[in-house]
This record gives sequence, structure tokens and C-alpha cells, in this order.
Amino acid sequence: MPEPSQAEVVLDRLLPPPRGPHRPSHQQIRPAGNTHANRSAPLPDADPARRSTGRPPATPDNVPEPAAGFTAGGVQARVRAAVSAYAYGEALPPTRELARELGAPYEHVRAALGALEAAGEVAIRGRVHRYRLSPQQLHPQDAGFDRAVRKAIASRQYAPGTALPVGLLSRRHGVPPLRIARACRRLIADRLVTRRTGHAGPGYYVTNSLSIAAQPAATRKEEGKNRV
Repeated sequence: MPEPSQAEVVLDRLLPPPRGPHRPSHQQIRPAGNTHANRSAPLPDADPARRSTGRPPATPDNVPEPAAGFTAGGVQARVRAAVSAYAYGEALPPTRELARELGAPYEHVRAALGALEAAGEVAIRGRVHRYRLSPQQLHPQDAGFDRAVRKAIASRQYAPGTALPVGLLSRRHGVPPLRIARACRRLIADRLVTRRTGHAGPGYYVTNSLSIAAQPAATRKEEGKNRV
């Protein structure tokens, strides 16, 4: 067979490959570079979970759903329902015992009890002393805060419209900043304090109701019973 001329070689390079069922050999589609490395190296897997487990990556269709009631909100609702079965002032079971009764993780139950304490529904004093609070009952940690504000309002130290110095009061009476709303709930219920945006910004402001400021909440509750 005669050797191809120079012109035939040039035309063969310039013309596109013929169309049809012909498939190029592996020599024609081999990538440039180190061909030995290209043949031996496996294709990288972008998902490390798939490399370690051999399972396909999680997608919105195959992500497992959490167990019913084990979400944060679900556990808190179950803990609240369990606490409501106890009378006001009655001792509550330890956290681990409550977690076993509910079949819920210990950490979730502990967080739920912390949220209920922040809302003023339970009181937790130490590791063993915990009980349910009534809606009219102050948390023991808030008693000094409540008493000081009532006294200051009755003596006109805090005039109507004054913004409560909650930072100073929280440090003085041992109320954490995240528990200020709980400490003020009885003051708000007695219309001595309101939460609004005023001249000092959002906060707690003294109202104009001074008639019951000097009376502790327990005294007013007892007087209400006597009138009935």
C-alpha cells in the first residue's frame, strides 16, 4: 500500500471525523498527560460520607425524620404536660427519672425544665429541690427584685414613667438578665410596671398605679381570700 502524500496527511488532519456508527478507539479518546496515572487512579468521590459508608449521600427525599416527640418543642410540650399533673408547690421528680418516664433524652428534658423555669412555671433550687409554681407565685430567686421595685415605687424613688434600671437590679438581687421578664411578671400583672418602648428605648417602665405598690404579693393574696 503506497504511503500517503503530504497533502493527504494535511487534509486528514483538517477534515472532521466521519459520522456514523464508527466509535473511536480508546487510543483516540485517551486524555492527554500521564496516561498510566489516568488509567490506574480511581475517580474521586466528592462525598466523604459515601466513601466511608458506601451509602449514597443524604438528600431531602431520604433524610430520616426525627422520632415523634423528640424535637425540642415536642419534648418541652411533653414535659409541661407531665409537670401539670403535679399540684402547685408539689415536689417534682429528678430529671433523670422524668426522662425515663417520658422515654426522652436526658439532655432534652433538662433543657425543657430550664425553659419552664425561665417562664416561671417551675422552681429548681439545687439538684433535688424542684417544684411547680402557681401563676401568682414568685420564683424564689425573684423575691428580692420584686420587693425592691415595689418599695422604690411606693417611696416615689421610681416615679411614673421611669425606666427600671434592670441591669442594676439584676446584679443587686441575683437575677440573671435572661430572667428579668420572669422577675417582672407579677409587677406587670399588678399594673405597676409595663413593658414598652419609651424615652430610654425598649424596657420596663413604671406606670401610674401606686395604690398597691407597698404591699407584697403574698399579703394581697391573703387579703383577697379574706374578702371572699
